[in-house]
Amino acid sequence: MVTSLGVETLKSGERLEIAVAMGPESGIAGGITRLLAHKGPEWQFHMDSALRGQTDLLETRYYLGLLDGVPVGNVMTVEYLGVGILGHVYTVPEQRRKGICQAIMGRLMADFRERGGHVLQLGTGYESHAYWIYHSFGFRSLKGGFMRYDTADDSFEKTWFAPATVAATRMAWRHWPLAGLLGAHQDGEILRSAAWRLYGIGNLETPVVRSMKAMTEGAGADMVVLETARGAVTGVATLHPTSGVNGWPGVWLLDFFAHPDFASHSIEMLHTLNYPSGKIISYVETGARDKARALEQCDFKCEGTLAGFLRTEDSAHDVWLYGKIAK
Repeated sequence: MVTSLGVETLKSGERLEIAVAMGPESGIAGGITRLLAHKGPEWQFHMDSALRGQTDLLETRYYLGLLDGVPVGNVMTVEYLGVGILGHVYTVPEQRRKGICQAIMGRLMADFRERGGHVLQLGTGYESHAYWIYHSFGFRSLKGGFMRYDTADDSFEKTWFAPATVAATRMAWRHWPLAGLLGAHQDGEILRSAAWRLYGIGNLETPVVRSMKAMTEGAGADMVVLETARGAVTGVATLHPTSGVNGWPGVWLLDFFAHPDFASHSIEMLHTLNYPSGKIISYVETGARDKARALEQCDFKCEGTLAGFLRTEDSAHDVWLYGKIAK
């Protein structure tokens, strides 16, 4: 489905039509894939899946700038339940410096608000030219170039993470932006995911889509989330092989983190993961008792303490190493 959002006059005097395309969409799919052909394999995987309608309930929107019907600029959002990630901001080189990005962003942000959206997140270079463009549209830094836009005050997130019953379920495409919202939550331990390099808050845009590709293609990864009845993601658990460059064949890395109010349910995620045969290890920040207790209830043993193993900008933290042999 392609919907026109109107026409903007560029600095050059040209008239730019702005439209939004949602998959599955065969009519303009070729133009989108050509425009974004420079994107990496994980992004091509998502784009192909979205344009074929194979991303379950995830809403993928391509906000396109069209000159004479040809896409020359794009901004993408992936959303579910009003929570989204903004990315793929691109203008073809020969059409730059005309205000195409700003024109698309203006229509996108208005459309997001009109549809009742709540939160958008993005990653860019801190205080770069793009950073200040996003800032002008209401995005604010969470950590460096990791930015967030809220349509209202913090009342949404208080309701989103309010106490509720949860169930562990395998991660699906719709969970992508919701896992990102959880990863940006300020409270919780520092060591959240070693595989995703998530230490404190961070941008999960790329790590989740890479893991989705690996899980879908049967490359060994597995992911589970804690999901409330309203659809909020309050916990994430992942299992990744460590084989590869500097890896260990037959050794698997287990990571999991949860909103502090739901940490006691972490064991439900651990019971839902598919464990391969071999050695499973998990790093736990010392003092994270709920996480350690969940591992111990699943027959993991603390195999030692790694002093100063986790280093952040201003300090070093000790880490427990847990492990077990799965058969």
